[in-house]
Amino acid sequence: MNRSSRIKDLFVVIFLVGLISGISHFVITNPLGFSRLLYVAQAPIIQWNSECSAGAPDWMPLVQRYATRNIGAPSSQLAHITSEGNLHHCETGWQDGIWGSEKLDPGARFRFASVTKTVTAVAVLDLGNRKVLALDDKIVDVLNVGTSFKDPRVANITIEHLLSHRAGWDRERTQDVMFTMNVKPWCPENPERLLDTKLLYEPGEVESYSNLGYCLLGLVIERVSGNSYRNYVGELFDFDKTGFKFIDGPYLPDEVRYDFRHENFYGEDYYQYFDFQAISSSAGLSGNASDLAVLIANALTTGPVTILDGDVISSCDPSKVQECYGYGLYRYQPNAKTMPLYIHGGKLPGATSAIIVAPDGGVVVWLGAGTRPAGIDALQKFYDFIRERGLSG
Repeated sequence: MNRSSRIKDLFVVIFLVGLISGISHFVITNPLGFSRLLYVAQAPIIQWNSECSAGAPDWMPLVQRYATRNIGAPSSQLAHITSEGNLHHCETGWQDGIWGSEKLDPGARFRFASVTKTVTAVAVLDLGNRKVLALDDKIVDVLNVGTSFKDPRVANITIEHLLSHRAGWDRERTQDVMFTMNVKPWCPENPERLLDTKLLYEPGEVESYSNLGYCLLGLVIERVSGNSYRNYVGELFDFDKTGFKFIDGPYLPDEVRYDFRHENFYGEDYYQYFDFQAISSSAGLSGNASDLAVLIANALTTGPVTILDGDVISSCDPSKVQECYGYGLYRYQPNAKTMPLYIHGGKLPGATSAIIVAPDGGVVVWLGAGTRPAGIDALQKFYDFIRERGLSG
């Protein structure tokens, strides 16, 4: 063997050792990395496995393809109710995971995650419209928790503050008491702990997203109705005639299979770390996109106050996602020339959801069994895609 051949062989060996070492390092340090890369190849195939109802607008399958590619959900439902009241829907993927044997259908169950809050807001506003409560009622009075406040500002929190995430808490600067791993939240079972709460802002001053606020709204519903939150909304929205159900943690038999490859911490067993009874009014509902779209569309016709209303604070920036909350939805408007959208998004490990309402009353609900890749502004681009392709005309 000549010198030239030996050198070539040496380079081949070095290349193969480097390649194997690199792959091994990638797998060890990033165990989900390969499956995430694989999704890039799977998505183009998945996104063509969509079916839409007869007469569905041309933009709906485009939205499904976009969501499959950019939100990381191999199975998803899209429902749209036009301003005239016509329902259309699309389904993508499989009930039982990628390349499964059961194609997704309109009745498949997804976890709603935080879009549950919009349902809670509808229920609270209905009580207000029927004069059972007033939005300026003080939460401590409704719950009758006493007057020995560690922070006297707590006495000024109103139902309206809770609806619009302006009670004075900030989960970015303190722990989210509703989602602290392996810690049972004090709400809803011990509302008197509200007296020990310390606020970071004056109620009404700053908007900061709060799961605790919507847990307290669930308690408000219980106190004024004399019924449990779950039973009350089940009767109000006629759950027996829909696919709506509350989640207690483990997956229900008719739930879609979720994809966790883009999660950095939680996996399929995440539910055992949280109290799903406690998060009933903030993130506990499940069902299908069509039923949820019908609920939201019906809520828009029941007034005088609806979820499109709300005293949005003047200092918020509507060009940013999730900054200008009203009553259970936030206003998103990139600039003064674009049509505003009224949105609520949801996220649990392996599940992403969104409610989107146009000013003319058109409703879009999207439910996905996956999570968007980290580090990109996928949701904002998704909302813009829906506005530009569909809701703007």
